[in-house]
Amino acid sequence: MEKLTLEISHEFSQKLLPYQDKLQELVMLGLQQIRIQDALMLYSRRLISFGRAAELADLSEKEMIRQAQVAGIQPHWSEEMVKEELA
Repeated sequence: MEKLTLEISHEFSQKLLPYQDKLQELVMLGLQQIRIQDALMLYSRRLISFGRAAELADLSEKEMIRQAQVAGIQPHWSEEMVKEELA
């Protein structure tokens, strides 16, 4: 396991004290949320496909759909894309 040192404000460190035994979990949860946000941003700008967004977020497409709905992001599928998927 690697050791990482962060400099944070005293105020923030005080907020973390009750959770010091769960810091790794907090970081992992925060990282997951950032990955989801980044992937949805790329998708909403039409820079990547929905499937690729799910891959970048390390989520199933079903879970990524849920995350997109929570974020208010609508799918941008054309009729042609739907026909190709159903063929």
